[in-house]
Amino acid sequence: MQVCATLRGNNLRSCSESANRPRCVCGARFDVKVQGIQVRLRLAMLESFGAQTTNYECCALWVLDQKRGQNVRVLDYGCGAGEIVKELRRRDVNAFGCDVFYEGGDYSRSVDPTLFESAIRRMEADTIPFDTGSFDFVINNQVMEHVEDLDRVLAEILRVLKPGGMVISLFPDKGVWREGHCGVPFLHWFPRDSRLRIYYAAACRILGLGYHKGNKSAMRWSEDTCEWLDKWTHYRTREEIDSIYNKYFRDIQHIEDHWLQLRLGGRLKFTTWLPASTQQLIVRKFGGLIFVAQKPV
Repeated sequence: MQVCATLRGNNLRSCSESANRPRCVCGARFDVKVQGIQVRLRLAMLESFGAQTTNYECCALWVLDQKRGQNVRVLDYGCGAGEIVKELRRRDVNAFGCDVFYEGGDYSRSVDPTLFESAIRRMEADTIPFDTGSFDFVINNQVMEHVEDLDRVLAEILRVLKPGGMVISLFPDKGVWREGHCGVPFLHWFPRDSRLRIYYAAACRILGLGYHKGNKSAMRWSEDTCEWLDKWTHYRTREEIDSIYNKYFRDIQHIEDHWLQLRLGGRLKFTTWLPASTQQLIVRKFGGLIFVAQKPV
């Protein structure tokens, strides 16, 4: 019996169909005896990153956990400065990136010049600048809340994935409690162009909340922040997100509980005793959704 789902060529093969066995991070079933081996493997890999990991490192760790010695190609969609690409390449993974480098967050000047326009490419008109069926895995980390046409983006990701390839998505839905770009709770729940939210954000700013304050007054900061959010973010409900992803992918598995343990490292060990559903809820409300999905074979 196979221990876990592994890539064999372009096919994802599952180890077991037993419904009462726990799932590993990739969504496959494995029995309890083997689970300890998998956990020890992940902890050993985690030690190589340090006791506490960033989102970038967690994405790289997920790829390393999935590839299991296979020679794979990975795309970081919306790669920004290319941190995940660099981390994976440092670990001998054939990684690439692409980004529109939009006005609201242009990190092109921070990209390693040796990678720019070769491994990391600029996107035009939402088209991924790589060939069809090029990648085994696609990562998108804090990207989809900035995408206006999610259908178009997922269709492009589907195109560049190999049959059976997997996409991992990390981004906040509308249900998250804290607006992560400015640090003000619930600000993204207000209607666009609402004047009330500007006063609310300014009050939160006066109370000490908020990021990227500079030397602006509370009202100036609030107005600029709300304008930026209106222009560059597109929050969707969980139902909307599920509906669009299900049009293109199958076997969607939420892994927020695994992610919580990776991010915490050895800290707050009591969280390991919380039910998986509770751990997932914590991550979703304070960070966002984290899930994997597979392109049909």
